[in-house]
Amino acid sequence: MKQSDIITVVIIAVVGTIAAYFGVNMLLGNPADATYQFKIIEGISADLASPDPEVFNKDAINPTIEVYVGDCQDVDQNGIIDKAELVNCGKLDVSELEKEKQDEEEDTEPEEDTTQPKKEDDDAEEED
Repeated sequence: MKQSDIITVVIIAVVGTIAAYFGVNMLLGNPADATYQFKIIEGISADLASPDPEVFNKDAINPTIEVYVGDCQDVDQNGIIDKAELVNCGKLDVSELEKEKQDEEEDTEPEEDTTQPKKEDDDAEEED
């Protein structure tokens, strides 16, 4: 490498470094000028402010109490108005309740197993 080539590389490196320095300062700014304003919090006092009377009043609805619309009441306090309670308040007829029980019993009866022969048929074949 010739001496002129070395000088050219050094000049390019110096100019590039100076350009990078000023370019970064323009984008980021001077770190000494960077400031931030913090909010000053007042001390905590032992004073208690009164609650909003629009929300907290004696006539407000208590969301922890279960409310039923209509004549039916949840007698056993389980959160569900079941069929017996519906009968008590007159919303369900006793005959409808008995009919539903019969329908449920018919649905739960096991069907006959047709894959295996009955024992009576086996006994009758042996006697012949």
